[in-house]
Amino acid sequence: MKSVIDNLSKRRKMMFTILIAISLIAITVHNIFDIPITSYFGQDNNIYIVYGLISYKLLELGILYIIFYRRHLHRLLQEEHTNELLEKFEKNGKRFFMLVPHGSTIFGIISYKLTANIYIFLLFMLIATVTLFIVKPQHPQK
Repeated sequence: MKSVIDNLSKRRKMMFTILIAISLIAITVHNIFDIPITSYFGQDNNIYIVYGLISYKLLELGILYIIFYRRHLHRLLQEEHTNELLEKFEKNGKRFFMLVPHGSTIFGIISYKLTANIYIFLLFMLIATVTLFIVKPQHPQK
């Protein structure tokens, strides 16, 4: 169990680094290039789409946490340690720590393209960072 928690902690730290790198790259690209706002939906509707993406992301992170991380951790702590449960927890923990930055980056890029506002992109990066900060792989307390 200790090695799984340590591996998930390393992955979590790596995802923090990746989020910071993506944010710095985004700020650099924003300052160098002039990226126009898309007009697919009309500029009046773009901000409503961005609000929908933000709401969806917050809801999705809660569901991802419950399905991929918390449920398997809770089951692992309640039952006897079996290799199958430990493998499922590790797989789903890795999946959770990968999906949080990935999804936030994609939604941030979409929102940036809809609004050309770097702060919206950085908001998605902040949401991912806060989520990773809150979800800490910890050794079970017994």
